[in-house]
Amino acid sequence: MRVVVMGVIGSGKTALGRTLAQALDWPFLDADDYHSEQARAQMASGTPMSDDDRRPWLLALRRTLGEHGQVVLACSALKRRYRDILRLPGTRFLYLEVPPELVYVRLQARAGHFAGPELLPSQFESLEPPMPSETDVLTLRVAPEDTPEDLRDRALAMLGLP
Repeated sequence: MRVVVMGVIGSGKTALGRTLAQALDWPFLDADDYHSEQARAQMASGTPMSDDDRRPWLLALRRTLGEHGQVVLACSALKRRYRDILRLPGTRFLYLEVPPELVYVRLQARAGHFAGPELLPSQFESLEPPMPSETDVLTLRVAPEDTPEDLRDRALAMLGLP
């Protein structure tokens, strides 16, 4: 199984992805590590990536996912067409549904990341929440009091993993 932890910037994809990977003893990949320097600079300037900007990045992530039988990937995967690119056999998506005000607070406290709070409105505009037909996507609702460990335990149960 491959697990893609998805959601807007600041939703906790990396924190949850790392704790899931550690619990499962699987490799962890962060999609942010696959962005080009140009894409990082573009986002750091507050300019969101277009679909054309994202395509080579998503294709690189798909190739990398295909190299792993068991892996956890933290990736925004905001639109269904992005998820379709990543949708290899055995891939499950875990959508972190986080209230916008909580994400904003998290982004205000985050330092040293190229994607800042100015990108959040475009992230929510681009977000296509999973459709019922996307049976490989599970929704994990996140509340302010949830710890990464709480979310990990709920995610493992949802995915039917130990």
